[in-house]
Amino acid sequence: MKLGLLAFSATMLVAGRVDAAASVWAVDDGEKIRRDATDTPFEHGVDNAVWQPGQPVRLFAMRNESVAMQVVIEAGPEPLDAVTVDLGMLDGPDHAHISDVGVQLNAVGRPIERFVEHFVNVRRASGGKTKNESLGWEPGSGPAPDAWVGPVPDALIPVEHAPTWDAYPMHVEPRSNAIVWIDINVPRDQHAGIYFGEVRVQTGKAELATLPVELEVADAMLPDRTVDAMVFYDHELLEKRVGGGAEPQLWELLHAHRIAAMHDATEPMDVQRQRAALDGSLYMPARGYLGPAPGLGDGVLALGAYGGLGDPNEAAMSRLEALADEASDLHLFGAADVFLYAADEQCSSPRARAWRQSIAASHDPAVKRVRVAWTCSQDPSAQPVDVAMLAASWDPAQVKEARDQGKQVWEYNGELPRSGTFLLDADAVSPRVDGWLQAIYGIPRWFYWDAAHWNDRHDTEPVDPYEDPESLHDDDGDWANGDGVLVYPGNQGDAFPEKSLGTIGVVPSIRLKNWRRGLEDAGYLQMARARDAGASGRVARWLVPAAFGEAATGRPPAWSTRGKPYFEARRALLAIALGQAPVALGELPAPAYARADAVATATGCTRGASEAGGAFAVVLVIGAIATARLRGLRGAAPRAGAPAPRPGGAAGRT
Repeated sequence: MKLGLLAFSATMLVAGRVDAAASVWAVDDGEKIRRDATDTPFEHGVDNAVWQPGQPVRLFAMRNESVAMQVVIEAGPEPLDAVTVDLGMLDGPDHAHISDVGVQLNAVGRPIERFVEHFVNVRRASGGKTKNESLGWEPGSGPAPDAWVGPVPDALIPVEHAPTWDAYPMHVEPRSNAIVWIDINVPRDQHAGIYFGEVRVQTGKAELATLPVELEVADAMLPDRTVDAMVFYDHELLEKRVGGGAEPQLWELLHAHRIAAMHDATEPMDVQRQRAALDGSLYMPARGYLGPAPGLGDGVLALGAYGGLGDPNEAAMSRLEALADEASDLHLFGAADVFLYAADEQCSSPRARAWRQSIAASHDPAVKRVRVAWTCSQDPSAQPVDVAMLAASWDPAQVKEARDQGKQVWEYNGELPRSGTFLLDADAVSPRVDGWLQAIYGIPRWFYWDAAHWNDRHDTEPVDPYEDPESLHDDDGDWANGDGVLVYPGNQGDAFPEKSLGTIGVVPSIRLKNWRRGLEDAGYLQMARARDAGASGRVARWLVPAAFGEAATGRPPAWSTRGKPYFEARRALLAIALGQAPVALGELPAPAYARADAVATATGCTRGASEAGGAFAVVLVIGAIATARLRGLRGAAPRAGAPAPRPGGAAGRT
């Protein structure tokens, strides 16, 4: 069953006359639509994941899962003013509904959330001294150099906090887009079935378009924990920019996206300050938290992040003893990964080995439970640490040897074509890929280096992330768009007060949403694998033919950069997990260099897919849950009075 895009060409009254060139349409969360990308293929139902022109927006989810769509308002030759986008109650079976009625406005993870997509002007693609290379991709493996140069969306500003400089209701310039992102967070106790609602788009008091919405809630629950992810942030810089009290809101936002803040401590009072997030008491409905994993702690405590404890001299050992004793008193050992972060990307440093020796010689039983970690991409079995964090490197044989030695092996950051990248000027699905890689390869934790890097040049130069996407310039001549920026400040009192939202906290990015989607997709793969490892492995191989060491140097990644294949793979995994009947899903082109046996080995399945013609023709499972939606809906007529989609036309850069 194909699920695609909903597109309506809207007729609108402007200055007393009818303007038939404006349009309103929707797409899922796997694409980024530039402000200047008008008349795109997505608008005409090509290569999209939610439906076709004239049909309802059709989404599906398990309980305890978040799904998203984007509503695009595209102006014709005349501007649009006072544009609003509303999604009311979704009505389901037996009087069940999904609604924000009675829910506190600032509650994290409330059932329906709307965001204005903020466009930042990317001046140049991320790069460095080597042509077509950046911190996010090898030469020849990144997007086309001009694909994401120009007005690109990333920051998602809640409509309730939209500022005058990116106002809601929205103004849309002629022949350009404004976009509202809508999250639907399905409660864990939601009844299964089909839910119906509508998105109403208005300009002032006049209706611009009404988009019917159908959400299919499966009779299954996505686990609270799928694979673990964590991201660092600097507590002092966060509060300097945003203000006191921003930290707990950041923790809640990340937790609702299935990502843990990397809780960092250099003194016992740091552990105490973060106790509610570490023990899970912060994440409860009584405290305004409605997202996944209620009551579960974040599960990670770094002691001296990025080498913050220095060398293991007498003073440093005393600090470690105080930290370890505090963690023990709070019963964090066993409930969290407690590790000393010895050094960062300094594989030749003697510090990690020295810390391990000092910890082994300690007479404090709590200290002996602390593991030593660092970031280094050499063979993890030969590294002098207990936890090796590798960057876009994963050799199953080396990882197995390291694990046999009692070590943990994690991943951090990302670089195309071996893994997804988190840079702003990459395709929307790139962070999503990393969640899939975790599930495919059995990677227990993924670490991203910073969530709120709003100070460039070694934290000496404040940057306004709403205005300047080049968040990082290093001493090697590299520059990167959005590197270390997964959230945006709600207040900028220290440097850019005129570009504040008037709220003490942070707001998410499209990249954060796609990382969440990948972590949820990992849960789908885990659930499907538990029922049928072979079929689920073929889905993974179909979607991700090669990664890490099997990727081809200097070539684009082996996976699709469009959102639709991920949507279809997720649908197939749901059907496998529910034990439903197989149908043909389709084909994805597989590059000649992509070695499917790498993923087959990682997933434990055999090479059962046809590779004729350079493509994997995979028979997958999509079950009867999809058939309920076919009752006259597939062939529904276009909305009365809606003009036909504009045929042809140049595809906008998306």
